[in-house]
Amino acid sequence: MIITEILVADIMAKKKNGRKSTRRSKNQNLITLAETLIVGSAATRMFAGVNLLSFATGITTGSRAGTGFYPSQDGATRITLPELAGFGPDGWDAKYIGGSFGNSSLQASVMSNIRANAASSIATAVITPILFRYGKKIFRAPLRETRKLLKGTGVTV
Repeated sequence: MIITEILVADIMAKKKNGRKSTRRSKNQNLITLAETLIVGSAATRMFAGVNLLSFATGITTGSRAGTGFYPSQDGATRITLPELAGFGPDGWDAKYIGGSFGNSSLQASVMSNIRANAASSIATAVITPILFRYGKKIFRAPLRETRKLLKGTGVTV
């Protein structure tokens, strides 16, 4: 009887403070970041017709207008975040919110980008994680040395 009371008391004590807090690493993993940027760039290429950096900054390359920030002048299929936020050729104005796509609409521009870029973007999004997984295995020794050098900086590889 005394033994069962001790066991019950022991179990109850474990339940009260039995959970250990899990400590999460706050390190930034450069390989995971690179993989995420490649997949994100493929997704923005499929929907917006530009890479992730061009989508975020509005600076496009290879358009008829040239390289730079040319909202509403770089073609209807090049959609950028500043254009959607309302920045036009003469600065920000409420009439530019949602973008200006010439004779086309946002939906038509996105559908045009999907038709043009879907196959390559989906292939990139599927193949990239596979290649990174095998690359980590193949380059395990050099990565180990790099991790040793970066230890304590808060950056991991």
